Amino acid sequence: MYEASHVLILSPYSTIDSQYLDEGDISTINMLFINGLEQYIDNTQSSSISCDNNQCALEELSKTNKKEVVYTRLQKLGSKIIFLASILDENKSFNSKATAMNVEDMEQVCLRLSKSIALRQTLDESADIENITEQDQEESARRTSLGRFGASLGYLFPFGDLTYGITNWDGTSTDREYSQLFKFNINYYNEFKNNTALLFEFGSAPPVVSFIDLNFLKFTNKVDTSPFYGSGIGFYMVTKNNNYFTDDRYDSGMSLNLQGGVLLYRTYDLNVLLRVKYIYILNDDKNNGITFDIGMQWKRKERKHTKTINRYPLLERIFDRD
Repeated sequence: MYEASHVLILSPYSTIDSQYLDEGDISTINMLFINGLEQYIDNTQSSSISCDNNQCALEELSKTNKKEVVYTRLQKLGSKIIFLASILDENKSFNSKATAMNVEDMEQVCLRLSKSIALRQTLDESADIENITEQDQEESARRTSLGRFGASLGYLFPFGDLTYGITNWDGTSTDREYSQLFKFNINYYNEFKNNTALLFEFGSAPPVVSFIDLNFLKFTNKVDTSPFYGSGIGFYMVTKNNNYFTDDRYDSGMSLNLQGGVLLYRTYDLNVLLRVKYIYILNDDKNNGITFDIGMQWKRKERKHTKTINRYPLLERIFDRD
């Protein structure tokens, strides 16, 4: 639960013909919506009363000791079902609306709308891997996955020290042995409806290692604390010295990895990633080692575009303003 609350939940008000959406369907929709709300709000009270406006809902709220009231409406547009919800008290209100392509799509719609109402988020902000609707999938295939940017910090522990040669100003050379290296990387994370994800990483463990990795992850559940396992391929550049004029400065190669970890706060906009990864580099030295890292990733924001309407398109064209 996010915070203690005292909410009265009214039954859905429906204007849809009972031949299309009967009492059993409405009861199931109400149950799914309430179950969704109770993931984020505690101390709720359900009511069999239905309302279609704020005044009616506030009158019902005044009959209880609750602080807020939630009421919902079901409407039909062609074959689509429009589900509207509002949460309000005497001073403020928040409204949200979702569209189901059919009755079967209402399960995802209820989860999405209940999260939107509970957290006072827009419908896009409340999207997570559990509540992507059929309409989302039809609008754009890209919406069937959720993308996030992120960054992580950690340590690389090679099996066998990494040697890095330093050419001094007087022409002499000094070798440094590294049994561990601090690493950092930026990443792009894309999660799919089948409980899998792709993680693309670009990072470095200076002064020796730079890398690019593409990781394939599989989650064991779909809740906020989600263990995962996976593997990946990449390219690692192992720098052997700081002399730019030698032919053997780099020992690079493709890489394979195995990894496991846990993703925390998975259904939130901000996630925490804890991970251990074994890396094997297909270079001349066959370098390999283990990394431990902790990272954060956040949901990308949709850009808002401003649309300009020309009142006098002919004049705009004449003066080259289009």
